[in-house]
Amino acid sequence: MRIERARLNISQLKLAEMADVSLDTINMIERGVGNPKFCTVISIAKALNVDLNTLLKL
Repeated sequence: MRIERARLNISQLKLAEMADVSLDTINMIERGVGNPKFCTVISIAKALNVDLNTLLKL
């Protein structure tokens, strides 16, 4: 996720706003901490405009 976010030049805060999740959620996912809800992962994939399978491989 971090790779795609960086490629698009989007800050963690901007991605959090786009996906309607908290900044802490984005930060935790990128650090590999915790286990995000499936609906959160879908929201992030939509915000990044990437296929869910692609996002899960990143």
